[in-house]
Amino acid sequence: MNVRLLLTDPIPRAFADRLRSMLPAGVSLDVVSDDSEAEFARCAQDADVLVVAHRHIGAHELAFAPNVKLVHKLGAGYDNLDTTALRERGVAAAYTPGVNAGAVAEHTIMLMLAVVKRLAEAESATRANRWPDRQLIDAGIGELAGASVGLIGFGATGRAVAERLIGFGVEVRYTATHRADSEVESRLRASYLPLDELLGWSSIVSVHVALTEQTRRLIGAPQFARMRPGVILINTSRGEVVDESALLQALERGHVGGAGLDVLEHEAPGGNPFAAQPRAIVTPHIAGASRGSVARGMQIMLTNIGRFVQGQPPIHPVPGTEQQTLHSAH
Repeated sequence: MNVRLLLTDPIPRAFADRLRSMLPAGVSLDVVSDDSEAEFARCAQDADVLVVAHRHIGAHELAFAPNVKLVHKLGAGYDNLDTTALRERGVAAAYTPGVNAGAVAEHTIMLMLAVVKRLAEAESATRANRWPDRQLIDAGIGELAGASVGLIGFGATGRAVAERLIGFGVEVRYTATHRADSEVESRLRASYLPLDELLGWSSIVSVHVALTEQTRRLIGAPQFARMRPGVILINTSRGEVVDESALLQALERGHVGGAGLDVLEHEAPGGNPFAAQPRAIVTPHIAGASRGSVARGMQIMLTNIGRFVQGQPPIHPVPGTEQQTLHSAH
């Protein structure tokens, strides 16, 4: 069986060569050379499997790939996959849930500390050969100890954040669609609050939800109004979960004291609306891209390629595609 695998996002040649050496016998690999639709259309016409990082895959994209039977998403989020289009085309879909939860949790806490300690302002000043110790002290340098941290979302990443915060001397509350059982709450020293109560209670609000129609713009002007003056917002989930215009206005007014963001609505050069806002720290969606996370994600992908070659359904099917996955693999 000759299986053609296409990586739909550009990657370094060395990484592609390493991946080729790990593929099962009978599986060939192609990689798009750029992000253009024309390049994707050229490469996808003979592909049996698409491996996707950031590219949107819907009916339009699937039309360029008539032979595709499996789409494997690298990462814990799958909001760039149109599950309805996949089901209608009879294409199976899988992803890699939880592999980067620890990495994202570490990055989340790094952003908390960076905002609390005014790291960006201090570092940029000393890099410019200034020494603004008095100004920074006057502005106020905080501590994470004693903070009231509210987690919006309590899946793998939210729980990993709570676990890593135990040693910092903070109090943790969370909100989620389904409350965790008492053993989990006790072990992670976290308790449940409804969203509106959580927003008013927290000195730091940290967002850890998947992007859905229900969570799009979940945090906007009404939610910021319910937060404490000086609250810190952290978002390492998806940019569209937060209304960026409302956040920018809240930062400019001083109602939000600082923001640490790893995600934006438009993640491209020129897409950062917070570039001139000194109390916002933005990193380029790298929280989950640690070497360990990438290795674990690749291992799941390789497992699913092997199962595909053997005619077996993939592990970790994308929610909403489970029945289609079973149907399409036989």
